[in-house]
Amino acid sequence: MTIEQLSEQLKTLHNDLIRSNPPQVMTSREAGQFLGVTDETMFRWRKDGVGPSYSQPNSRVVRYLHSDLVAWMKEHKS
Repeated sequence: MTIEQLSEQLKTLHNDLIRSNPPQVMTSREAGQFLGVTDETMFRWRKDGVGPSYSQPNSRVVRYLHSDLVAWMKEHKS
């Protein structure tokens, strides 16, 4: 097994862990992993005002609550 393959497996395991046992407060990246979208998509949703609720205690920190993400997913399921 190559380093690249091992790295890819670790990323997959990390994403699965975030989805199955998410922290109560998440960074934008963690929230994106939980929702299955990129960090760039999370940024665009914040900018456009269409994504889940978030907290921004200062200009550099964005946090999402797990309960807000679940509620947003329920509201937007197809």
